[in-house]
Order: sequence, then structure tokens, then C-alpha cells
Amino acid sequence: MRVGTLFIFISIILCLFLWVSLSGFLFSIGACLFAIFLVATVGYPDTALLFFLGAREARSSNEKKFYEAAAQEAYKLAVRIPDLYYYNGNFDRGFVFQSRDSVSIVRSKSLLETCNSDELSAICFELLLQVKKSMASKRTKVMFLLGFFSWFTHSLLGLFLELIPVKDVRRSADWLLIYLLHPVMELLFAIILGKSYFSKLKTLLQEYPYEWELLNRVNLKLKRPYVLESLPSRKLMELSAASRKGHYKNILAMEFLPHEWNYFFQGEEMIHVKKV
Repeated sequence: MRVGTLFIFISIILCLFLWVSLSGFLFSIGACLFAIFLVATVGYPDTALLFFLGAREARSSNEKKFYEAAAQEAYKLAVRIPDLYYYNGNFDRGFVFQSRDSVSIVRSKSLLETCNSDELSAICFELLLQVKKSMASKRTKVMFLLGFFSWFTHSLLGLFLELIPVKDVRRSADWLLIYLLHPVMELLFAIILGKSYFSKLKTLLQEYPYEWELLNRVNLKLKRPYVLESLPSRKLMELSAASRKGHYKNILAMEFLPHEWNYFFQGEEMIHVKKV
């Protein structure tokens, strides 16, 4: 219900913006872009998310253990075998996207290179369990709306910044947008989806002790979130992103959104920090 409310709110804002600010040829272009947004939202949010992440299809010949793990866990959970993708990012992340009968698993390339077959199976199980329990579709819609918000904001600012000849001014404005955008996206994510989604998923996973134990082993290989996602590290990444292309900025914004692995393993990481 919250996802639907947000979608209606965004649609109304975009309609009012088109009606008030544009006319003639620009209004026609804006109306076409709004129509594309509606089609993508209703029919292809998973495809749009693959675009936002710059995901590439994983070939069975190159990623044999990835395909075998996904097929095995899909059979175990009695769900459709997913399409498999990878992307280049800053963090170890895994996502599952679902739109109607289409299911896709997307992982960071570093994660594919780090995990063995059993650990890949545990990750696939955790992701596909969200499909089994009818949770993945809602999260896909939320991530699409936030991803579109990030992409649209960066694209719109980029058009205006092209009119400014001073490079330093453009970079400063870009960094300011990133600085303000990420907290807003995290707040919207918390309002729409919240920790209750991760709590429910953790409870469901703990009903499968073997898979849960394997997933905890994966945690030992993850890049430490308390290091990479600390406030100083985040600000340095945001500052460096100001000089990068818009696609990289969008990937960074998606990766900064709350992820279940951070929630699952937060306690273990805090214990590790205290020991150190």
C-alpha cells in the first residue's frame, strides 16, 4: 500500500510539473518521458533496475557454479530459475528482482569471485526465499522508484550544469546534490519498506539452520560494512563521485540503500569492532 501511495504521489508531482512549467514541443517531450515512466513502473521495473545498476548477463560458460547454485536453490524452493546478472560496484551486494513471472538475481562481481559453491548456494537461497514468500516484488518496486528518482535527479541537474562554463562550480553543485540526495533516499526507503522487511526475512531464514549457517560464513568474506559505510568513508565516496559519470553516481546511490546483509550481521560486526 505504501508503494502504491508513493507511486501515485510521484505521478501527481510529475503531472503538475509538466502542466505548469512546459508547453508546446517541450510539453510533448515531457509527456513522452512520463509515459515511459508509467510503462516501466507497471511492466518492467526489474529491467529498469538492471539498467540503473549497469548489470550484465552472466554467461553459463563463464559462471558455471553461479548457474548451478541458482538452479539448485530454485528447484529446492520450487520457484522459477532466475536470470543471472552481475555488476561492478563498491560493495558486496546481492539483489533479487521480480516483475510478474520474471525473476533476476544480480550480484556484485567481487562477490562472485570471493565465494565458493556452497556460499553461492546460500546467497541464492536467501534471495530466492524472498520470491517464494512473495516479498521480492514489493522490494523491486521500491528500489525502482528510488532508482528512478536518483537517475532523474542526476540527469536533470546534468542538463542545467551543462550551461555553466566553470568546471569547479559544476562539480560543487554535483557534490551538493549527492550529499543531499542519499539521506533522502534512505529515509524514503525506511518509510516505505523499513526494518520490518529485514526482520521478517531474518526470521524466515532462521527456519533453515543449514542455509543460515552458510550465510553467516559468507559474512566473514564480505567487505566490512562498518569500515566502508562509516560516515567518513561514505563522504569520501560521495566527494569522489562528483567527478564521475552519472551512471556511477546512480550505482552508488543504489548501494547506499539499506541491505539485508547489513541488518543480519550488524551484531557480529559490532562484537568484532569491540574485540579489535
